[in-house]
Amino acid sequence: MNLTKLIIRLNIILPLCFLSTVSLAANKKICVLADMHVMAPSLIDDENNIEWQDYLKTSKSMTDLSVPIFDAIINRIILEKPDLLLIVGDLTKDSEVESHDYVLNKLTKFKQANIPVFVIPGNHDRGWMQRALKYQNDTCIVAETIDNDGFGKLYADYGYGSNTERYGSTLNYLVEPFPGLTIICIDSGIWCTFREGSIDWVYEKAKAAQAKGNQVLVMMHHMLMPHYYYQNNIFELSIPTDYPDIREKFMRAGIKVVLSGHSHVSDITRYIDASGTELYDICTGSPISYPCDYRVLTFNDTFSKLSITTKSLTTLNGYPDFPSYAKERLKESVRNWTQKWLAEKTGFEYVEDEEFGSNNLMINVISQALSNSFTIHAEGNEPQNPESKEAVQIFEDLLYYMKNHNFNNAEIIENISLSMKSILGDYPSESDKHNIVNDRTLTIQMPSLTDGIEEIRSDESKKSLWYTLEGIQLSEKPQHPGVYIYQGHKQIIK
Repeated sequence: MNLTKLIIRLNIILPLCFLSTVSLAANKKICVLADMHVMAPSLIDDENNIEWQDYLKTSKSMTDLSVPIFDAIINRIILEKPDLLLIVGDLTKDSEVESHDYVLNKLTKFKQANIPVFVIPGNHDRGWMQRALKYQNDTCIVAETIDNDGFGKLYADYGYGSNTERYGSTLNYLVEPFPGLTIICIDSGIWCTFREGSIDWVYEKAKAAQAKGNQVLVMMHHMLMPHYYYQNNIFELSIPTDYPDIREKFMRAGIKVVLSGHSHVSDITRYIDASGTELYDICTGSPISYPCDYRVLTFNDTFSKLSITTKSLTTLNGYPDFPSYAKERLKESVRNWTQKWLAEKTGFEYVEDEEFGSNNLMINVISQALSNSFTIHAEGNEPQNPESKEAVQIFEDLLYYMKNHNFNNAEIIENISLSMKSILGDYPSESDKHNIVNDRTLTIQMPSLTDGIEEIRSDESKKSLWYTLEGIQLSEKPQHPGVYIYQGHKQIIK
């Protein structure tokens, strides 16, 4: 081979080798979807079907737009060119076979784009659901649904095939989508409960993954821990009843990030234990509920830093101002839902179209206040929203009224008021008001193989120094508000 040909070959091969090296070390982008609740078009013969319209009056989401929204979101995510798509449950409206078929047909677009997809079921994805109906001739009939086994078989290409490790016959599995990352997927069931042994299995697999140098993400449909006060009473079965034990076990396993859904709101809550160890529950909102979100997670090249951004679907064919339309739909649906919920909880008989009367007046005031508060909650970062202050004052006034008028249902109204104040303040409990994180844009330092906090505890000579929660040593006592480590314990600087 002469020198000229050798130089030409080197000019071709060396750049290709360089590009190969870059791709191996490049950042990894992961998109996260939750609660699409897709309803197959074949399940309704006429949008004016009387039974269907009655259903929409009680729905908290834009189920009637689930198909065009799902189609639009798929196109958006493919344009993002992620390395991976995670779907954290409630793919279908109510587990209808026809809806699953529609979703699976659309997921083939990701195969064509070489984007791996992994899913877990939500509470609306298997088993008989009361609202699993087919609307025909101004009435409805029961639609065919799938069970747990059926879900695993249908989604064999999306987490339940030979490329993942299943936990027995459950719908729990783990996958290593690329070197350096293990994702543990947990089925939280229909009623926010776990199959026997599941949590121990998660613990063991998380420890094993970290031992081989992998970062760990956990994804489950229901939220792991409270995002606001009184949550399981207002939003029933949204968190496990034994969440403190599960949370503690996850933290001992070195798990720092849990991806969840179910609540239709993009909200992030953080728990910090007495040693300063953190756990984040990153809940992703629903595309069919304002503001129609999905998440984009980006790991740096060493998987030591996770950056989270939240994006929203802001355009939809046929809706000139889709965000405003979606916002009004959310307000109306929450107001309608709250009126019925309050009537049930308080024993009040709510009479529609009756403008006055003490029962109706009280329910109308509270349902309007809840509707406004939940909309602020859906937009995220509630303390920065100028509307939050006025909304909090309404609940302060309600509390004052309850205490001074011997109201029969004062306890329920007081709990609702405390819950809404918790939502608007973006803190999970009255005792944790300082612990607020950005709901829509956040960067998390992932655990390292040698935890800096553990080193502080074991080295007596360093106990008098101040450290960040990531184990970074400070030169002096911090001057900015936050949570720090001093003498091996969490310290709050206000």
